[in-house]
Amino acid sequence: MQCLLKDWQSTSLRSIRKCLALVVTVSFVSVAAASADPTTCEVSHSRTKDGKALCVRAATILLPQPRLTPTQIANGPDFDPAHPDRSRFAYFTDADTISCYFRPHYVFERLKSRSLKFQCWHMTPDGAFFGHRGERIAVEHPSVVITSDRNGNRSASLLDTDDSGETHEIKPDRLKIKYLSAPTPLQDPVYNEVFTEVAATRILWLLGVPSDRVYPVGAASCIGCGRDPFRNHLATNKASLKDAPVVFNVVSASRRAPWEEIDTGGDATWDWRLTNRFYADGEWTHQQKVEYDVYRLALGLIHFFNAAPKQNRLVCAAWQPVTSPDAKVCARPLIFVHDLGSTFGGEKGMNPWSANPRGHFTSWRQHPVFRHLQNCELSEPLGGDRRVLKDAQDLMIQRMAVLDPTTVSSIFRIARFQLMDREQLQRLRAAGSTNVERAALDEWTTTFLERVDEIRNAEHCRID
Repeated sequence: MQCLLKDWQSTSLRSIRKCLALVVTVSFVSVAAASADPTTCEVSHSRTKDGKALCVRAATILLPQPRLTPTQIANGPDFDPAHPDRSRFAYFTDADTISCYFRPHYVFERLKSRSLKFQCWHMTPDGAFFGHRGERIAVEHPSVVITSDRNGNRSASLLDTDDSGETHEIKPDRLKIKYLSAPTPLQDPVYNEVFTEVAATRILWLLGVPSDRVYPVGAASCIGCGRDPFRNHLATNKASLKDAPVVFNVVSASRRAPWEEIDTGGDATWDWRLTNRFYADGEWTHQQKVEYDVYRLALGLIHFFNAAPKQNRLVCAAWQPVTSPDAKVCARPLIFVHDLGSTFGGEKGMNPWSANPRGHFTSWRQHPVFRHLQNCELSEPLGGDRRVLKDAQDLMIQRMAVLDPTTVSSIFRIARFQLMDREQLQRLRAAGSTNVERAALDEWTTTFLERVDEIRNAEHCRID
């Protein structure tokens, strides 16, 4: 009521309406959350927005920290060192060429981004498709159809027509490819997500922070893509499997993390404003707040600051046994940022229509984790409390023990940071460096380890 009185006194009708909406929203979510099991949430078939908020309220933010070998860091969490051939489908390397069939997707998004990317269905070398577990799906005459749901969201499906004329839907494994349109990776840093997302996900894997699976790839050979599907707003694919593919050099490929999304009408996002509210109003437990601060510290290492809800995913990491046909209970809802490409860079320039640089060393070096190291204040709080908890700092210090110089340098090499920043490479070359790529990796590694030391040395973190 204090904000209502304040706005009333200021006679701002717009402020009063805004404050009333906030009070109603906070009251409903608070009452509903208070009556819910604090560690689970019910996911009905209707999946209302209010029900989704309860899942965010019950969410876990961190995973148990894994112990990954250098090979597992390179190949990803799904690589099984006991069965390397059996798990080969689950990861890619920079020596691989992916074959795939274009799936229209990003042209249908209401909120457009700048990074060059496309989706495609993963194909075997002999012209079939891969299933979600790596099984082979043979096809005869595939075709793409575009449909709309009741909310107006359009999506593409893949059909196959056999020789008898019968048509049925097939659901192959789906990939997201980020690409560079130029023959060299030395270009505008807005397109450097090809590199930055590979490094960011590996750092979070090591810290036990949930994230997608993103891999460096030598090339992607795509049927039906055209030369530049993202900037050409390609909305269909009528290509035959016999048509020549377009080859994209220097790409990354990602699969979504292996958890089922909790969505409402195709929307599985969550909002930082909601999580920051749960953090501040006491609805989250102390453990949730500690994990949330650890997550913000981890994102501070890579300077992620894009707090748009569309980058975020709400998923279920474990379901309870089904007891009701109308709803399921998620025993472990999980929240995380699924697109980490906008990292290792800086803020936008003066042009409001420009994108912030990604993978730009000079910009990233200017953004430490803390604004005030002596008071444990984050440079980028993502809309929340600037000061993090001392318990979160202690936990983060424990988890960061795996980030030694050799491991960090290896991550940047896997992500191909030695090829990424044109300005950095030109500067090092002009300074007379005898091994420019090695010097670039050393700069990224040294600065990252300085960020790690910041977290270790921050003073007067908050006692809750």
